[in-house]
Amino acid sequence: MLTGLTTPGTKTSEFLLVVLNGIAQLVLALTNVLPAKYAALLGVVGALAYQLSRGLAKTEPRPATPAPVPPPSSPVG
Repeated sequence: MLTGLTTPGTKTSEFLLVVLNGIAQLVLALTNVLPAKYAALLGVVGALAYQLSRGLAKTEPRPATPAPVPPPSSPVG
């Protein structure tokens, strides 16, 4: 798999943005600055953006590994 090639999800800047987005939407909805349905929409958009960015991070091309060299064949005879 991709062990060691990607950062765990909770240690990324995208995750921090999702957490801050959740806090912002909660504050905006509770203070009636933003209607609740738009705050929920903000949360959905943020979660989808996070999932998309993590998916793209995991589909980056893997480092090229050289093809194994076959052992030399000895002549029979």
